[in-house]
Amino acid sequence: MNTQEYIESGVLELYAAGGLTEAEQADVERMAAQYPEVRVALEEVTRTLEAYALTHAQPPRPELEDKILGHLQRLAPLAEPPLAEEAGKVVPLTDYSPNKSPNWLKVAAAVLLLISAATNVFLYKNLSEARQELAVSQQATRQYALQVNQVEQRAFKSENLLALVRDPQTVSVSLKGVEQHPAAQASVFWNKETKEVYFDPSKLPAAPAGKQYQLWALANGKPVDAGVVVQTDSLLQRMKSIQEAQAFAVTLEPAGGSVNPTLEAMYVMGNI
Repeated sequence: MNTQEYIESGVLELYAAGGLTEAEQADVERMAAQYPEVRVALEEVTRTLEAYALTHAQPPRPELEDKILGHLQRLAPLAEPPLAEEAGKVVPLTDYSPNKSPNWLKVAAAVLLLISAATNVFLYKNLSEARQELAVSQQATRQYALQVNQVEQRAFKSENLLALVRDPQTVSVSLKGVEQHPAAQASVFWNKETKEVYFDPSKLPAAPAGKQYQLWALANGKPVDAGVVVQTDSLLQRMKSIQEAQAFAVTLEPAGGSVNPTLEAMYVMGNI
């Protein structure tokens, strides 16, 4: 077990709460002396436990206190101070010395021990619950941050696409279905200055398994590969940059695309 696993095992919390045997305590102290990271973690756990105890300190329930005192009285009956045999008689203090009543010391020690054990159990339970709540809160915070980041990225992309579409240098090309596929439609946005191409495949039928649509630019009568279409939830897909074009067309090709278009598998085409 490495030091990080040792720290995360919970043994440091048990040590701070007094829930370990003497041998286990000695092992924790040895690890803290040997590894600085364990020592720092133990100090942090101790400070956290002390702060939590001060913040959430609660007096014992009255019924718990009565049970403890009743149990102690059965184990070690409290010694009654000697009474005077007759009125006015002075009882020497030396006859009621604490040294002659060791039961009081036993009772006090037992009370302190029981209260300490009950407090340690209470604090450790609440510390464990607090650690669990903190972990849940941190996970929720990470998920929220991720969602916010995704929303910001989508908003950024949308703003860029909107700017591209509104750019006077951007040409919108409507691609109509050919005779074999009259219901098919698609759109291309090509910026003549930046040479960027965006494609909207939303009105194309879903490609069969093992097939992909491929966009082509027709420049001086020659087809130029503009990239294969990945059908996703995005409205517009960024394609390959095209330097020159008089028209665009889409064919259905094997997955990964083809070097040359399969003309008999053309779906849509449109002139600029």
